[in-house]
Amino acid sequence: MHKRDMSESPVSFDQLQSCLNRAAAPSGAAESHGSLCGAICSGADQDAAWLSHVLGEPASATTTPECRDLLEELRDAARSQLGGFEMDFVPLLPADGQPLTQRVEALGLWCQGFLFGLSLGRTREVLDNLPGEAGEVIHDLAEIARAGFDSGDADEEEADEAAYFELVEYLRVAVQILYEELHRIAPLPDPDQPVTLH
Repeated sequence: MHKRDMSESPVSFDQLQSCLNRAAAPSGAAESHGSLCGAICSGADQDAAWLSHVLGEPASATTTPECRDLLEELRDAARSQLGGFEMDFVPLLPADGQPLTQRVEALGLWCQGFLFGLSLGRTREVLDNLPGEAGEVIHDLAEIARAGFDSGDADEEEADEAAYFELVEYLRVAVQILYEELHRIAPLPDPDQPVTLH
């Protein structure tokens, strides 16, 4: 089975997690990237609300600028990926070499963050009534957000790894579907227009 490179990001998972730890931020790297992507899909003027969610209030004056820079890099990359035609969007998750339990936990947190980000610009009524595949995606992401992992024996390890990568691949496509459907319902802001984090 081909394993997609999960490092396709200007900022690594560990780099962002370390920065958020130093800032004593309430959100981790996976949840932060998930909420960012959800906010981008929602089409809201979301920067201030998203940053407050990620860093908390008040944020550390000494470490916040560093985190803001990393978060801006992630935001710009995610906007480019989701708004492009290459289908190269990748959720920010722990590297493949990390324990599967850690990666599954991060996957659930990513989806929790994503659903929060969606709520910044779309009402529950809109999200609950999305048609077709887009509506199914909302339900599926809510299920993945509750994902857990039961450690099995060595014979099950390969199957567990395969199942994880299938979920990540599904997530990549699902987020793109939601972005396109919400864009169809109401056009999103031009990703080439500069937006400043407040």
